[in-house]
Amino acid sequence: MSPAPRASHGDWDAVLETSQIYEAELAALRLREAGLEARVIDQSYRQEPVPVVPGLARVRVLVPAERAAFARAVLAEGAELPEELQEVEGEER
Repeated sequence: MSPAPRASHGDWDAVLETSQIYEAELAALRLREAGLEARVIDQSYRQEPVPVVPGLARVRVLVPAERAAFARAVLAEGAELPEELQEVEGEER
């Protein structure tokens, strides 16, 4: 995942660009939990069995332009795991 270049789509700005839809969906969920409206735009081209080509795999997370700076700050913060997952992470397997 990488911060998106300051791309604008009308009244919406891209705050994240990735090659995986699940990463964009997780970021959008985090933004929504922070009270922001977020959209995931999948602009990737896939034709199997060709491997993922970075130039053809582009998924963006968009937020209203006036909230883009706040959205970038939310995504830049580290997220803590829920307590039940922290316990599992510390156990030996």
